Amino acid sequence: MKEDDVITLIRDMAPTVSNDVKLSIGDDGSVVEVDQKMELVTVLDAITVGTHYPPGTASDSIGHKIFAVNLSDMAAMGAQPKWAHLSLSLPKAEKSWLEGFVSGASALASKHGLTIIGGDTIKGPEMISLSIQGLVKKDRYVTRANANDGDFIYVTGHLGSAAFGLHLLKSGKNKPEQFIQDFNFPKPRVNEGIFLSDFASSMIDVSDGFKSDLLKMTKASNLGFRVNIDELPIRREMIDCIGLDESISMALSGGDDYELCFTISERTMDKFEKEWQERFETKLSKVGRIIKSSNEYKYNDQDYMVKTNNFEHF
Repeated sequence: MKEDDVITLIRDMAPTVSNDVKLSIGDDGSVVEVDQKMELVTVLDAITVGTHYPPGTASDSIGHKIFAVNLSDMAAMGAQPKWAHLSLSLPKAEKSWLEGFVSGASALASKHGLTIIGGDTIKGPEMISLSIQGLVKKDRYVTRANANDGDFIYVTGHLGSAAFGLHLLKSGKNKPEQFIQDFNFPKPRVNEGIFLSDFASSMIDVSDGFKSDLLKMTKASNLGFRVNIDELPIRREMIDCIGLDESISMALSGGDDYELCFTISERTMDKFEKEWQERFETKLSKVGRIIKSSNEYKYNDQDYMVKTNNFEHF
C-alpha cells in the first residue's frame, strides 16, 4: 500500500465527518469551530512496540490503546473529546494490519464522539502518535494542582490489573482473561471525567502507576497524602493468583491502568457520591485523604512500608 492508500483507508473506515469540522483530512491542516463559551484542551501521546506493548500484539488492541491513552488524559482534564490527529510510523503498510488498527481505533473514537480529521504517515520504526483536541466549559477544566488539605482521595476502577495482564502475557499465559483484556483494551473514563469537572479539586489519570501519579498530583498542590492500603481496589482474582503483597505492589506501581485519581472536598463529598452512584456503574473507591505534609501509607491503621522498586513493564 502507498501513503495515499493508507490515508484513504483511514478516511473511509474511521469517523472523519462532523458538523463542526470545516476542513478535514486531505489538506495541510484541519479547521474546526469553537464555541466562545468553551475552552479548547489539547493532549498528545505516542506509543511504540517493545515499550508500550509487546511485539505480536494484535493491531486492533494497538489502535484501541493509542486512543485510550489520549482519551484518558482528556478525561483527567474534565474535557469532552472532539477531534483527533493521527500519525503512523510503520516499517511496512500491510492492509490487514491497518484494517485491524483502524477498527480498534474507530470503535473507541466513535463511542466518545471523537472525529479523526488529519495526521501523517511515514515509513519507519513502528510508532503511533495521536493528538486529541476537546472542549470544556470556560474555567471548568481540572488540573493536577488545587487539592486542599482535608480533601478525600478517590480512584476509579481497579488498580494493578493491567500490570498483572502484562505479566501474564510475558509469562506466556492467557488466563485469567480479564487481566489481559485490562492491559490490551483499557477503558478511559471519559464520561466520568466530564462529570468530575463539577466536583474534583484536582485530578490525574493513573498511567504510570498509582503511587507515582498520586505523588505528581500532591506535589503540584504542595501537599501530602495518607493512603489506606486496605482500601485500594484490587481484583480478588489477582490476590488469589499472586498473593496479597505482590498484588499491593502491582496496584501501587504497575502502569497502564488508565483510571482516574482525584480529590473531593469534605463539603461536597456526600452530594458527589450520591450523584456518582445514580449516574455510573464504574467502581469508585475512597482510598485516602490529603494532608498538609508527609506521605503516609496505612494498613488497618498501622504504618505500611511501601517498596521503593516500581513494577517493570518491559
